[in-house]
Amino acid sequence: MSRYPILFLNGTSSADKTSLARAFQKLWHAPTLYASNDAFIFMFPEHVLKDDSIRPKVLWPLLSAFNRSLPNLAACGFPLVVDYVLEAEEWMRECVESLSGCDVLFVGIKCPLVELERREKARGDRQIGFARWQYERVHRFGAYDFEIDTSVDTPEQGAERLKELLLSGRTGEAFGRLRRTYAMHISTDPGA
Repeated sequence: MSRYPILFLNGTSSADKTSLARAFQKLWHAPTLYASNDAFIFMFPEHVLKDDSIRPKVLWPLLSAFNRSLPNLAACGFPLVVDYVLEAEEWMRECVESLSGCDVLFVGIKCPLVELERREKARGDRQIGFARWQYERVHRFGAYDFEIDTSVDTPEQGAERLKELLLSGRTGEAFGRLRRTYAMHISTDPGA
């Protein structure tokens, strides 16, 4: 295991998570792993991902596999940055459960909707309207350990903030709170 907590970045499409994670990899003093749920998703060919009847059937098991792979990546001993768009409560639960033995700093990557939509149009490689659809969904899991507003910070500035966060020795609390919440829901659910 790395001696540093996992940086778990969560935000919408076009929030600059990838640019931030790549800038952090350049800035950090040691080799750092970057794990993105998009990397798993794009293992499927484009025609599958564009087919509305097939895409939902393939994404759920694939993202579940990504979630279960995270502790194995963390076990490599390198610092780990996870880039995620947590659209579904089930994905959040799986990540919290699979990383139960790891220190995780849950980092909200935020940006005003108007700026997300501007970026989405400017990029040309994103489905228009996706950022708006994700906007309320991805940040609904409670308080983060740390937040970065990418409309204020450049990827390099955000990377510097992440570096300072890791060097501060701060440990993550958000995943622990979520784990306790999920355990409480299970214990109070008569159907569980």
